[in-house]
Amino acid sequence: MRWRGEGGQHQGARPYQEDSWRLATLGDGSLLAVVADGMGGHAGGAVASRLAVEAFVHAVEQGGGLSDGLTEANVAVGKGAAGHPELNGMGATLVAAHLRGDEVRWISVGDSPFYLVEAGQIVRLNADHSMAPQIDALVARGMLSEAEAEHHPGRHTLREAVMGEPLTLIDKGSRRLGPDAKLLLCSDGVQSLKNEQILAQAALPADRIISAVLAVAKEHQDNITVVKLERVR
Repeated sequence: MRWRGEGGQHQGARPYQEDSWRLATLGDGSLLAVVADGMGGHAGGAVASRLAVEAFVHAVEQGGGLSDGLTEANVAVGKGAAGHPELNGMGATLVAAHLRGDEVRWISVGDSPFYLVEAGQIVRLNADHSMAPQIDALVARGMLSEAEAEHHPGRHTLREAVMGEPLTLIDKGSRRLGPDAKLLLCSDGVQSLKNEQILAQAALPADRIISAVLAVAKEHQDNITVVKLERVR
């Protein structure tokens, strides 16, 4: 059982692109996908996401596991910032998936979502390391309205990112996949669409999903990256 992947990105309403992504077919025929969303301004964010993705893929191609890839990505971002004051504070989210047979393994840091579309449903597989879950919990307790939560100024504040410092929040897991499963690794810019809207677009190529995000015409639309993985028919 083999998998194929394709992806695309758009800078949205931003004047620059801070996302990076990569697909790699490994020596055993399995498929690796990585998405990183940079932070720290134009120069810093772009550099951090590129360094993180390159180091992650290199580590796994050399025989390491996903945890090794994350460790090397974190080291690379830290080293990249050292001695460069203009890059101080740069970092990136990172989400990676490794597909072999009917199993997916993933690892992530930050808020970039990893979706499974299967049997007509969509579910996010990885944890959200932003403040959004805590803010949504306040809605559930009746302390905030849904509108207040959606527009909360701290909603997208990250609780963890790949910055060269010790990582305390890492999400990882594995799952068996059904015959119709599709997987989407994204930067958080895709979340201008609700989950049911992403589900409605999931059968389309990645660039069409991105077009659906842009059609929302959000005033401050973030960078958008979508990497789609599905079985070879």
